[in-house]
Amino acid sequence: MLLRMGWRNLWRNPRRTLINLASSGLGLFLVVLYGGLMGGVMAEAKSQLDDAALGHVEVAATGWRARRILGTWIANPNELLQKLPVPADAEVSARVVLRALASAAHGAQGVVVHGVDPLAERKIAAYLRDVRTGQLLQQGDDRGVLIGEGLAERLQLKVGSKLRLTVQQQDGEVGADVFRVRGIFHTISPAIGKSQVVMSLAAARKLAALPNVVHQVVVQLSDANQAPAVAAAIGQVLGPQVEAPTWGELLPVLKSMDDLISVIQWLVGLFVEALVGLGILNTMLMSVLERTHELGVLQAIGTRPSGIVALIAAESFWIATLATVLGLALALPLVAWGEHNALLDYSQAMGEGLEMGGTLLRTAFHTKLSLGTVLPSAGLVYVMTLLAGLWPAWRVSRLPPATALRAM
Repeated sequence: MLLRMGWRNLWRNPRRTLINLASSGLGLFLVVLYGGLMGGVMAEAKSQLDDAALGHVEVAATGWRARRILGTWIANPNELLQKLPVPADAEVSARVVLRALASAAHGAQGVVVHGVDPLAERKIAAYLRDVRTGQLLQQGDDRGVLIGEGLAERLQLKVGSKLRLTVQQQDGEVGADVFRVRGIFHTISPAIGKSQVVMSLAAARKLAALPNVVHQVVVQLSDANQAPAVAAAIGQVLGPQVEAPTWGELLPVLKSMDDLISVIQWLVGLFVEALVGLGILNTMLMSVLERTHELGVLQAIGTRPSGIVALIAAESFWIATLATVLGLALALPLVAWGEHNALLDYSQAMGEGLEMGGTLLRTAFHTKLSLGTVLPSAGLVYVMTLLAGLWPAWRVSRLPPATALRAM
């Protein structure tokens, strides 16, 4: 009965009701859209960690990451990979990492060489799947390398060109060999494009005279938030001889930004909905004051003050429900569309990539649809709308019936 009465009262002044619905719905639309955009930015940052040669968890021999000493390695990598406590859907790649001098007919350049399993690394590193010229590095190809577009331009290399790599071997001797460029990859990271060379594990070990070892094992997870639990499990299983920092420890600035954006989302939501709530409070107050005489009649025939409050709350409930439906109907399709299409594209003005907190972002920004953003935002609309209607209802319910009946 209360809901039916509240629905009828809601449309006694259609213009005012529509203004309330528009303001509340637009507020929810803006909050959900902003949350989706910020969620997309952070999801992009976490998913692009390996474009900066990082993963969600990185396993290395204790002390290797600080100095990158060639002789600080993980022995028996196959055994380690079998014991690695990671989720079934995690992507794992082992690497040999070398500092080298790359030279060709038109110059020389300091580079970082990654010796990898081509199939495993291809699943992790997006740039290895984006070979613009030539072909992907094939399994068992120990004479071929992949290079970035920046390095190819700097040394004037093309597919089939010879590239000489010189490294310091683990015994202090100088090792050098000549390789063929199999493919040239594209990456949004200028640094990687100019300095990264990828070859097979066997070729990297032979070049540096290394035994069957690796320097790091990179773990990419389907959910970056699993990283602390996975890192803790790795530490328990493998012991102190290895360290397994998470992306938050490798990039504390990015972790701080992630936490800050979560706080900002709540503050923006509270601010927008508070403004909406003030508008609803004003219109609800006007509505209640106009009907003070009617509410006095209800009190005179025996309606308790709690019944008056419940009646006004029913009207607020309908406003909140309709505003939530309106706001989500506008926001959800746009946020869902933005997951697969660039909602904001600044690539022409800012370039394809943007460095943030040590990782990389595409300047074509996408959104991410998350119930963790949508449900609290919708709940906030309900809370603010109901609170906005309670004070006018409580105020008129405190009036003596005789005073309310004299109101016109």
